[in-house]
Amino acid sequence: MAAVVVMLAPRIVGPGLRIMQPISRMKQSQTRLEQLEAQSSWGRPTADTLTAEQLDRFFEVRRRVDAARRGADPRLDRLPRKHVRSLEELKRVPDIIQGVSDVVTGELDAYVTARMTPEEYHWVSRVVYERWRGALKRAGRYPAAVRAAAAEVEAAAATEADRRVQARLQALAAQMRAREPAPPDGFDQATHRLLLARLDDVEKWSLDDTRNPLPR
Repeated sequence: MAAVVVMLAPRIVGPGLRIMQPISRMKQSQTRLEQLEAQSSWGRPTADTLTAEQLDRFFEVRRRVDAARRGADPRLDRLPRKHVRSLEELKRVPDIIQGVSDVVTGELDAYVTARMTPEEYHWVSRVVYERWRGALKRAGRYPAAVRAAAAEVEAAAATEADRRVQARLQALAAQMRAREPAPPDGFDQATHRLLLARLDDVEKWSLDDTRNPLPR
């Protein structure tokens, strides 16, 4: 038995040591985030109002989370979900843990870099993507959807032989683009205007097409 342990030790201890470094990185990032939370004076507001500075920090978090997830190691999909059953699986684990660490530390560091706690971040996310965008989409008044429809009208105008019809279609497209929707019921007017002005960022950093690679 002693001889077997001597033979297998480098194959077992080596991967174990390689696991420790990324785990240590995650712990350090978690510690920095906890320090940020301890220092934060943010409290949940009574009204769903946002500031331009707050949106800047929010989109910075989203940008970094998006980058961390898109850059994730594709081998994360092969992370053993239960017990490691063989030495071959054990040898794969350090590289996969490294990938997990890259994603986790990337997301934890995103909060710290943007100086936004997870609590504030998730509250802003709810205001932007549920209370505002979600409500406008359900009402058929979301500007990004209206812009897409205007582009279709413009495309139809480009292929129209009748110049009078073409002019009417172009005018209609221009009116659609210029139309400003009313805010959702009960939504703060100033925050509504602020989000309309940042519509490109709302869409760009929606994370709609960014899959979370970590196993649930």
